[in-house]
Amino acid sequence: MTGPTLTVSAPGKLMLLGEHAVVHGRPCLVTAVDSRLTMRLTLTNSADFSIHAPDVCVEHVQGRIADAFAGERALARGTRFIESALAVWRDRFGLSRGVQIATRSDFSSQLGLGSSSATVACVLFGLARLCAVNLDSRALFDLGLDAIRRVQQTGSGFDLAAAIYGGTLFYDNGEPRRDPRRIEPLDTPDLPLIVAYTGVKADTPTYVRRVGDRLANWPAAMTGIFDVMAQIALDGRIALEDADWPRLGQLMDIQHGLAHALGVDTLETVRLIFPARAAGAYGAKLSGAGGGDCIIVLAPDDRRTAITAALEASGGEIVSITPHAPGAREESEES
Repeated sequence: MTGPTLTVSAPGKLMLLGEHAVVHGRPCLVTAVDSRLTMRLTLTNSADFSIHAPDVCVEHVQGRIADAFAGERALARGTRFIESALAVWRDRFGLSRGVQIATRSDFSSQLGLGSSSATVACVLFGLARLCAVNLDSRALFDLGLDAIRRVQQTGSGFDLAAAIYGGTLFYDNGEPRRDPRRIEPLDTPDLPLIVAYTGVKADTPTYVRRVGDRLANWPAAMTGIFDVMAQIALDGRIALEDADWPRLGQLMDIQHGLAHALGVDTLETVRLIFPARAAGAYGAKLSGAGGGDCIIVLAPDDRRTAITAALEASGGEIVSITPHAPGAREESEES
């Protein structure tokens, strides 16, 4: 027998400035995008959970709430972030009823737009409303970061912040000796971005480890790069709030060069970055951990057509998304 049902959604994200540095205690700029993950949650009178998530090849996986993410293992790879979020909620608030979860996504998990963080945000946001627990965005964020770290042990949380808060954020991961997360929503003008997929799904953990290995081998040099990235994020915030696109574009180019120094740039990324710049972009860079996924281009209005053509001619797949999207929210049953 089923009970109340709620449909919620959360956005994907694009990293504007600060890749990898944010993992090592520096700030970044991130924007939520209007491609969303939608989740339907239904409370039941059983002690079980069931998950139907065809976008990640999960077809009606079922287990007991008490065993969700038991021993840090999920029933299937595609269920691990949902199970971890259920386990965090169960451990914090209790969960005496079962829950049925079904998801659909506007964007492929291949694109690197933060589908796992959007999933966690939806589970916690939806349960808070179904269980009438009053949690603000920061409380949801703290729970979500716990859920993500149960799965992958690490995580700076910037993508989760974008999923919960939405908009465009200045996110400061800070120093581990103090509360490390400063989340500041920015009042920004519309970003003239073009987004293109490289055709290669990035293996984020591999590239995070690669940067960690370089940090261990060359601590002074790598720390210097992270410090420069921190300054770029601070300068980029000013340029973004002033809509100074030429200046922001230059900072994006510098950030991409530093990503190359970190060892996360690839041939697939480069073959899109340089044609975009040659076609008149203010700036262009990878967005995320590197190794593939998407690039972002800051484009003058009178060069958008030429830049888009250059990206497509170079093998890029244009991704139609808009930045500065709303965060986690309820949706009507018809949506």
